[in-house]
Amino acid sequence: MRLLAVLLALVAAHTGAAQDRLSLQLFSGVDREAVAQGDALWLTVEALAVPADAEAARALLTAFDTWDLGRQLGAGFEVDGAQADGPRVTGGVVELRRRVRLRATGGAAEVPALRLDVGLDGRTVSRATRPHPVRVYAPSGAVAAAARSVVSVTAEGALDGVPFERVGSAFAVGGDALVTAYHVVVGADHVRVRLPGGREVRVDDVWALDPEHDVAVLHLDAGTAQAAGLRPLVIAPPDAGGDVSFTAGWPGPDQRPTEAPRYADLDLDHGRVRMAANAVRPGDSGGPLLDADGRVLGVVVSGRGEVDSGDLLRESICLAADLGPALGRYRQASAPVPLAEALAQSQARPAGQAHAAAGTMALAERRPAIDRAAQVGLLRDALRRAADDAALLFLAGAALERAGDPLAASALDAARRGGYVPAGYALGHHLLETGHTAAAADVFAETARDGAYRRLASFGQAEALVELGRYAEAEAALAAVLDHDARFAPALFLLGVVRLSQGREAEARALAVRLAGRGEWAEALRVTVETEAFRPPVVRPLPRVALR
Repeated sequence: MRLLAVLLALVAAHTGAAQDRLSLQLFSGVDREAVAQGDALWLTVEALAVPADAEAARALLTAFDTWDLGRQLGAGFEVDGAQADGPRVTGGVVELRRRVRLRATGGAAEVPALRLDVGLDGRTVSRATRPHPVRVYAPSGAVAAAARSVVSVTAEGALDGVPFERVGSAFAVGGDALVTAYHVVVGADHVRVRLPGGREVRVDDVWALDPEHDVAVLHLDAGTAQAAGLRPLVIAPPDAGGDVSFTAGWPGPDQRPTEAPRYADLDLDHGRVRMAANAVRPGDSGGPLLDADGRVLGVVVSGRGEVDSGDLLRESICLAADLGPALGRYRQASAPVPLAEALAQSQARPAGQAHAAAGTMALAERRPAIDRAAQVGLLRDALRRAADDAALLFLAGAALERAGDPLAASALDAARRGGYVPAGYALGHHLLETGHTAAAADVFAETARDGAYRRLASFGQAEALVELGRYAEAEAALAAVLDHDARFAPALFLLGVVRLSQGREAEARALAVRLAGRGEWAEALRVTVETEAFRPPVVRPLPRVALR
């Protein structure tokens, strides 16, 4: 009661700051998008409000405290605990937060839209969260068993005369073979493999290299593999179903595989690329993407991991390449060949050349002595020789963009048109940064329709639309972002700008308070709210015209 009295006094001190009795916004999010049946996830619900007087504040507190989320959940989840933060009041803005632990009871499910009703002055102020899809799967020991066949690899060599050491993952596919990513070993003289138990062995030979799909098959002594207990993993068929996937990068048996929703595959002219929402961490490249039966869907070759920053969107993406062609060559090979020799041969092909040049360019960011101009020339040549390979076009285009080469945009656009979805996201950023805002908005909108990049691209689209003054469209794009990461500071800032364009100043001021932990963003929004010259023009609906 004492806390309530303090709250009401603080709100009363700011009476008259809002036109409405209660300006209310809701935010929500889940900490996992895939969960085993019987396991739990956390749902966070937050209210951001500007009550105009003490009565409105009291009604809000009562409604939030008595909000029975369990009754609105429906099938699939049950409440298994809750945590509530005390209300915070800053300048008349009230922040309320509740975390609810949900137990997955089985079946495909989603956390539904949850409605908060605040009774005030004989009427009801209602706001609802948006639903959060969650994949619920049957737990199995197959994935954990498969993870025991994942090992750490360290490639050592030199690129453009500069020594390097590159860490990745690998997994057993035969009694004498390990699969990893081609880009992990490109330029290497040899590879060190750390086996379960900590023993390290040196690998100098390979069975097959497939730079077109970014896959390498290393030769490992059969006796060493057997003694280490490495069991060859089963390869999933191309039409393997399932809506959840798992990654098991090094340190393999000591780290629980991570689960996440699968997205639609990319069926390119040069092969299939699997896409999922698994976090890709440093050292995961070359590891397996697994289905719920522990079968290999593909080789992890790129992606994005979780980030601990309010300035970066909390979005994970995993891309896994088709290992079928490389395994076919392994099974047909009569003997392994030296790694350095095989790499020299593979780099005569456009994809191998592009991987080597891109790897050298990445190293050049830390080693200024490397001749970047020569690598740009190699990338340009690879593009000319393989203009129909969408994955290669993206690889080369992304490296050329980092080098500031004007050919980058056309390479990324060709990759996008070839069906390589990550290229659309990269191209949208390139267009936005080079002032082609309307074109960027269109490219981002197209990319946002795809599952894997829908939220990253939606934010890029929102940036472009705000710059173009298309605020209503920007609001829809921001909703897709904030439904996933409700604390993403750049999106909250843009939402504040959108609210100002709609004449909803109280909500914009409240968003500046919500951004208090992100100083630069909070200050930028506060200045925008308080400085007339910085405000967007208020967009008002046109009056209807009577027709007869």
